[in-house]
Amino acid sequence: MKNLYTTLFLAILGFSGQLNAQTLKNIHRHNQPVLRIPTHLIDKVETADVQGTPHLRVIQFNGYVSEIPLAQIDSITHSEGQAVDPAQLGNLRTASVMGVVSGPTGAPEMNAIVRSPYGGEETRTDPNGVFFLNNILVYDKLGYITITKPGFHQASRSFLPLETGSNRVNVQLLPMNQSGSFNAASGGTVTSGLLQLNFPANSIIRSNGQPYTGTVRVYAAALDPTSPAMFDQMPGELLGGMNDSLQLLRSFGMASVELRDANMNELQLANGVSASMTFNIPSTLQAEAPATIDWWSFDEVQGIWMHEGVAQKQGNQYIGQASHFSWWNLDVPGTFNDMTLTVVSSNGDLVSGAMVELVSPTMGMLTRYTNANGVISGRVPKNQDLELRIYLICSVTNNNWTLATTGNINSLDGPIVEGFQAELFNIYPIFGNVVNCQNQPVASGYVKMGPLVHLTNETGQFTIQTCAVGEFVIRGYDTSVDDSIKASAFDTVQVGVQGVDAGVLQACLDIFGTVSDIEGNIYPTVLIGNHWWMAENLRTATYANGEPIVNVTVNNTWSQLTSGAWCHYENNTASDAIYGKLYNWYTTVDPRGLCPSGWHVPTDAEWTVLQTYLGGNIVAGGKLKATTGWNAPNGEATNESGFSGLSGGLRSYDNGAFSAVGGNGCWWSSTESSSTSAWSRLLNYNAGNASRYGTNKRYGLSVRCLRD
Repeated sequence: MKNLYTTLFLAILGFSGQLNAQTLKNIHRHNQPVLRIPTHLIDKVETADVQGTPHLRVIQFNGYVSEIPLAQIDSITHSEGQAVDPAQLGNLRTASVMGVVSGPTGAPEMNAIVRSPYGGEETRTDPNGVFFLNNILVYDKLGYITITKPGFHQASRSFLPLETGSNRVNVQLLPMNQSGSFNAASGGTVTSGLLQLNFPANSIIRSNGQPYTGTVRVYAAALDPTSPAMFDQMPGELLGGMNDSLQLLRSFGMASVELRDANMNELQLANGVSASMTFNIPSTLQAEAPATIDWWSFDEVQGIWMHEGVAQKQGNQYIGQASHFSWWNLDVPGTFNDMTLTVVSSNGDLVSGAMVELVSPTMGMLTRYTNANGVISGRVPKNQDLELRIYLICSVTNNNWTLATTGNINSLDGPIVEGFQAELFNIYPIFGNVVNCQNQPVASGYVKMGPLVHLTNETGQFTIQTCAVGEFVIRGYDTSVDDSIKASAFDTVQVGVQGVDAGVLQACLDIFGTVSDIEGNIYPTVLIGNHWWMAENLRTATYANGEPIVNVTVNNTWSQLTSGAWCHYENNTASDAIYGKLYNWYTTVDPRGLCPSGWHVPTDAEWTVLQTYLGGNIVAGGKLKATTGWNAPNGEATNESGFSGLSGGLRSYDNGAFSAVGGNGCWWSSTESSSTSAWSRLLNYNAGNASRYGTNKRYGLSVRCLRD
């Protein structure tokens, strides 16, 4: 490492005099730029011993010093772009964050990848959409995670890290629905909700920089800045970088735009070309909307918005010019205070698991969720009286947020670190402990009640504040072991005016795990009844003994095969991450094995056991279907089983044609129905039933594996 660094260090010193003010120095850890700093702010770069460990020390003209251990540096590069003065972000340290990831209907999204870009730490969401990332790399003033799942726009969340305790976030993923298309050679216009996009002719390039002339598919998601849902849907937080400093933002319009070709390969605007983005200003914001507004794009490396210029108001619309595509935002900037607030009830109890809104008369609203210790953090505008709203569970029937109380705080002119005593007189606590199979406290755990998640603290204790009496159902979960989850039995508690002691919830039942195939693909697994199922479609192109499975792309060849083969839907490799591969039936019974060791393609009888456990054929389909990724109306889809069935379509046996993606999901059993057919299961976008068919063995269908 020393020799590598010496080479890099000399290169930096030799090159620094030639850099202009727009050049950034990027110091990489785990191949991600953990420190990005404009070179015009740097006084000198040197090495130093810090408590016996060699560090790289970057000293700025303002006296601020950044130090990173040499052993953690992969490389040092330079790039053109924007960055915030690291003095605004503070020092690097560690913190913990947990959260809940949901889809557009509010249902949990399992197996989303949650990653810390600063340090490279990574995990996946469980069947309840919950994740924990402990001791990730953050700045004193900025933590940042990204969330990705095939079929959705990339999501992220930034946060003001707490000094102690876990930070709590909620994230709602936005599906990649096609908004329209245009011909790259002629340009075109695409509309999506509050947003209209206008593309000039010959403005699109491929990721390698080569011109693109075919059809451009546009995937746009415009957010409503007046909707509280925006805070869970948007990337990062409303924090922007402007003139090397940080600003609190108030949004008047926000959108994600992604461009793809027919095979879902990424496209971009050519250098020096821009497309216009026209936002309709919501009626409730039109009176406040300034004639000229600042125009920002989201920096997916740092996790903040970067100032790109201004947009102009024309009538009740804003028009801005985009030079590239990711997320764009129309915002009024302002100064802010850091805030750490501990919420306690009228009798002094910590209020954990609550949703808190802070409403500013000029800067809109901030939404946060209290952690196990009743704490929230964030940034609020300076010198304002802020309305504070606290939401709890106040119904035994729908378990949704209900406004429990309101109050006021003044943000003054400096950081806020204080307690807030909420006037919550009629609240009834549900409290208890979660322990593991050895009766030890579960610190990395939670209790789920309805759709809401409540964390355990360091000693395994939990408290759920509700403002309703009656019967509630709760369940405890232990996530202490990576890529697995254990659960307690469902516990029905009767809440009275004194609340209720739920006692000990022993989380000892395995309900979630993972399995890897011979290629190293990782699949989430879920316990349904007494059987473990894969919760994703199979993606392997290799038999379990290591021999390759034949990939057949030619239609006529596919239709004549009587031996194992696979394909991607429409031979599009981009479909693999979402739908997996399609296999003919001969692959499922090949003696070389298709599933991972210890797993097998389910028999017809095993499919029937699954359907029976879920209530029979008439209702099982809805419980097996994912809540996203299907054509509307996706009838009766709840995914309460965790099977997460998707509409991967099929390939015909007689002509090799592809059809029905978005409409049907079809899976093989290993059981013959005749000499030319085998039993399969089909789910449909328009209904909640699960159908059984005798299907020609030459069809291409999806495969799920079942543990032996």
